[in-house]
Amino acid sequence: MTGRKPTPRGRAIRRLRLELGWSEEQLGEPHGLSRKVVNNLETGWRNEPTRAEAEALIAPLGLPPAALDMSDAFGRWVAAAAPPPEPVSPEDEDARSSVMKAGLLGLQVAREVFPVLLRRLRDERFARDRRQADDRCERLRRLATWEERREYIQNAEDYQTWALVERLAHESERAAADTPAKAIAWAELALSAVPFVQGPDSRRQRLEGYATFYLANALRVGNGLDGSEAAFKRGWALWKAGEGDILPLDEGRLLDREASLRREQRSFEKALDLHRRALDVSLEKGRILLNKAATLEQMGDVEAAVEALTQARPHVERSDEPRDVWVLLFNLSVNFWHLARFEDAGEQLAAAREVAIQLGNELDLTRTLWLTARLDGSLGHTAKAAAALEQVFEDLIARPLPYDAALAGLDLAALHLEEDHAREVMVLALRMERVFISLRIEREALAALLVFCEAARREEATVELARRTAEVIKKVQQEQRAGK
Repeated sequence: MTGRKPTPRGRAIRRLRLELGWSEEQLGEPHGLSRKVVNNLETGWRNEPTRAEAEALIAPLGLPPAALDMSDAFGRWVAAAAPPPEPVSPEDEDARSSVMKAGLLGLQVAREVFPVLLRRLRDERFARDRRQADDRCERLRRLATWEERREYIQNAEDYQTWALVERLAHESERAAADTPAKAIAWAELALSAVPFVQGPDSRRQRLEGYATFYLANALRVGNGLDGSEAAFKRGWALWKAGEGDILPLDEGRLLDREASLRREQRSFEKALDLHRRALDVSLEKGRILLNKAATLEQMGDVEAAVEALTQARPHVERSDEPRDVWVLLFNLSVNFWHLARFEDAGEQLAAAREVAIQLGNELDLTRTLWLTARLDGSLGHTAKAAAALEQVFEDLIARPLPYDAALAGLDLAALHLEEDHAREVMVLALRMERVFISLRIEREALAALLVFCEAARREEATVELARRTAEVIKKVQQEQRAGK
C-alpha cells in the first residue's frame, strides 16, 4: 500500500462520495464494480481514471459532470491553504480547523453558486448562437431562390442550429405584415432546417413545434384559417412532445400567435385568455400587449385598447423591433380617432408615418395614408382626404385586397356625398362595380356593393347607405377570415 498517491481525479471522486455519505460498495454497485476496484480508482492504485470513466462513476450520485471540476478545484484550494503537517501545535490545530470550516463554507457556497454560473454560461451561449443566426439569416436572404436556401442549410453544418430555426420562424412573422406568401415560405424554410439540428429527438420536436406555429400564423394572415387551425393543433402536439428540452424558446409567443387566430374567428374570450397566459410566461410583454389591444379594439372596447397600448409603450420602446413601434403608434392613432381625440390621433399618426417611411413596408404606408385621410375628413380637410383615399383605393385594388379596397372606396364615396359631389360618386361607383365583379368577392358583399352602385347611378346614394354598405363588407370580411 505504500507509495500510493491519489490522483487529482481520484481525489475528486472520493471527496464527492464522502460528502454525500456513500460507501465504496454503494458507488460501485450500479457499475458492477467491487469495493476494491472503487478504492483503487480513488487512491491511484492504478492510473488516473479517464474523464469519461469518472463522469460515469459519479452519475449515480445525481451530480453533473462539472461536479468533478468543482471538487478538484476545492481540493487544490485546501492543499494550498492547509498548514504544515505534524507535529501540530495548538496554533496549527486552530489553523487547520479554520481551513476545514472555510472549506465547508466554500462547498456550501459553491453548491448555491454553481447553478447560477451554469445558467449564466448557458445564456451566454444562447445569445452567441442567436447572434450567429442573425448573420446566417442575412446571408440566406441574399440567395436568389428558396431552393438555394434549403440546399445551403442542408450542406452547411454551421447553419444546422436551433437558433437559425428560431430566427427563420421570426422572419416569417416579420414577412406576414406585408406578404403572406413570403411568410409561409420563411416558415417552411425553418421547418426544412429542423431535421439537421443536432441533439436529442425532444429538441427537434420542440423546434418543429415552434416553427409550425409560425407556419400557422402565416396561413392565418393569408386567410387560410382552416389550415391555420390544423397547424396550431400539430404545433402544440410537437411542442409538448419536446417538453424538458433546455432551449430558450418563448412559449408566450406561441400562445399569442394562437390568440390572433381566435380573434379572427371572433372567439374573443378565448383570445383574451391566451393573451393573459402569454403575458404570464413571456419576457416580450410589449408585443403581446399590442396584440391584446387589437383584440380589445375589435371587441369595441376602445378605451381598454388604449390602456393596453399605453402599458405596451415602455416595452416596445426598449425593443429592437421598429415595426412594433409602428404598430403601437398606428393603433394609438386609430383608437384616438374612434374616441374623437383628433389632436392626439394626429400626433401619434405623424410619428407612425415617419417609422413607416423608414421601414419601407408598402402596406403599412398605405394603411397610414388611409388613416390620415380619415383624420383629415374628420377635421374638414375634404380635398386632402379625397386625394389620399383615391390613392389608397388604387393601391388596395392592385395588391389585391378587395374587401379593404371596397371599404376605402366607400369612405371616398361618403366623403363626396357629404360635399354633394354626386357626379364624382357616380364615376366612382362605375369603377367599383367593374373592379369588384372581376375580383369575385363573396356574393353578399358584392350584392351590397352593387345596390350602392345602382343607387349612385340614379343619384340616390346617401352617406347613410355608404355606411350601411361598409358594415356589410366588414361583416362578410370578418366571416371570411373566421372561416364561416
